[in-house]
Amino acid sequence: MLPALAPVASKLLALQDESKVDLAEVARMVETDPVLSGRILGLCRRADKGVSEKITSVRRAVVLVGLSAVKSAVLGASAFSVFSEESPPAARFDRAGFWKYCVCVACTAELLAVANRSALRIPAEEAFVAGLLHAVGKLVLDHVLPKAYGRVIDLARRECESSAAIERRILGVDYHEAGKRLAEHWELPPALTEVMLLHATPFDELPDSEHRGLIGLVAGSAAFVRTLGLGWSGDFSEPPKIPMLLPAANIRPPDMSEFGEKLLRAVSDRLGALGLSNAGPSALAIESIMETTRENRGLLQSVRDLTHAARGTSSPDDVALASTTDLRMLADAGRRARQSLSVVTSKTQLLAMRLHDARDRAAALAIVEASRELESILETATRGSAEATPPDLETAPNSASALN
Repeated sequence: MLPALAPVASKLLALQDESKVDLAEVARMVETDPVLSGRILGLCRRADKGVSEKITSVRRAVVLVGLSAVKSAVLGASAFSVFSEESPPAARFDRAGFWKYCVCVACTAELLAVANRSALRIPAEEAFVAGLLHAVGKLVLDHVLPKAYGRVIDLARRECESSAAIERRILGVDYHEAGKRLAEHWELPPALTEVMLLHATPFDELPDSEHRGLIGLVAGSAAFVRTLGLGWSGDFSEPPKIPMLLPAANIRPPDMSEFGEKLLRAVSDRLGALGLSNAGPSALAIESIMETTRENRGLLQSVRDLTHAARGTSSPDDVALASTTDLRMLADAGRRARQSLSVVTSKTQLLAMRLHDARDRAAALAIVEASRELESILETATRGSAEATPPDLETAPNSASALN
């Protein structure tokens, strides 16, 4: 059963003609939920730094940043409240990490909307809430089918696949469709519904819709965040190439030396507003690198174990069979390790831009170069392992058994 949206959010979404809205009544509606109103105030303060110090109440927020920005903050905070429970210790789906990822996508979309205001004409608050909710269908599937969705995450990680492909194989429905159904259940605006359903569709295949620009903006922002490895997306395939994706959506790719600083600051502020993290921008980058480094250790250990297994087989018959299986697994593990190292490289590069001490920056850039060199070695080894696997022994995926 799909969860309900907070009544205050439903009432605000139903307001159409802002010129006839009683702002005092809006403030009274929001203030009936103290926890929600606190999060909304935090999001509104950070949405407009110019008036942040003056936003001391919901009523002031409505007056100073406008009803549209408050509606976006209410919707974002309400959705977070619905799915904010921490994942159980044994859960495969990292709910806190996923919300961090969504906040990163939201902040990226917001900053790109502002930087490309004349070309896109998308309000910053609309870009933010679209980025925040674009992949909420994953939370829906994890909420409704937690055990089955744990299998989805395990298989997606093992096969270096997007979660949607594995969801369709195991569940018969993907998070895009789940997000669309939630949007209809909550009676969200058509723009958000289309973003949830279509953000993974190649830009040139999108239908001719007035919301095409917003969909492309969110898709490009998600690819950007996944490339940097910020938060936990629940996807394990390689993200789309940003240099191709952003210009296709009429978006100028950002200058990372300036944009990276703004992004980390915005993400740190918004995570604080939602109570997800109190880490500052630099601490957030370091924390993210450490998380990926821990994952890298496990991946590289898998590569090492599989290499020893492929070399340690005894009989000639076993060598032929075991090496085929092991080489395939080795190729998969190597590919995952290379993708993960690529994330470390991007994160360290982002961190290096924030370091003012020349020696610290040089050390970070040295890590970047070493990671790139290791990526290249793994790519060569992975390609060799994949080519060594006899094609006639490849096993076809068994969708029927996966659905059992």
